[in-house]
Amino acid sequence: MRYGFGVFIGALLPGIIFMGSIYPKISGDWSMYVNWFFISIGIALVPPLFVYARRRGIFREFIIFEAGGFALFSPLWLFLATDLSGDSWLDLILNGIQNGLLAPGEGGTLIGLDIDSIFLVPLLIAMLITGLVMLRPSFIAEHGGAPARKPSAPSEPPEAKKTPAMEDPLEQELPGVKPPAADETSKVELRSVLMELGIPDPTINAIFNAGYANVTDIVATSAEQLALTTGLDKATAENLHMAVQKKVWFGGI
Repeated sequence: MRYGFGVFIGALLPGIIFMGSIYPKISGDWSMYVNWFFISIGIALVPPLFVYARRRGIFREFIIFEAGGFALFSPLWLFLATDLSGDSWLDLILNGIQNGLLAPGEGGTLIGLDIDSIFLVPLLIAMLITGLVMLRPSFIAEHGGAPARKPSAPSEPPEAKKTPAMEDPLEQELPGVKPPAADETSKVELRSVLMELGIPDPTINAIFNAGYANVTDIVATSAEQLALTTGLDKATAENLHMAVQKKVWFGGI
């Protein structure tokens, strides 16, 4: 799933919900607000259910994009919707939200619950921080992959097992997933990408000597594994890993 498209979806869903709440708030129609509240729940739940049914391989990645998008963009949409409905976002921060959440009342009715600013402001700050963390490319690359099924195979004697340093980096990150075949074209492409990013020749040679033969190998591994197998220091490995990821996601490789 393309990074930019995932962030767009994560920002669009809360935007639809908050922009749709403007009219019920302006009109003061409580029944319309209740209906929109439950419609909003459907807007949040239907897309991941659809992805799970049709594209299960990207389900975890989609959940991260949606959860991160809701966390990061909901406060921004909330402020915008508040301003467009005629109230000031500053009043929202000072006074909190009135009748914002639904709860069961007497006689089976639904009543609105207030959210005091003492709880609202820290919650919005925590949401922004959480969203920024979840939408980092490295976080999505580490946690967004489809869980791999471990193949059933007879156990090897202890002396025949590979040590972590001997194992293929892609196999460690995605067990059970066959890495793409390496050829001269993939090696040339990897060298071209690394040179374009300004990676010095000694570092490029260390990457090839460690067994990385194509761009996918670099993206699929972690910065820690890259540092371990190439002998690079952790900071250099993290910067290199992030640069290649950005090149893949934003450069159209």
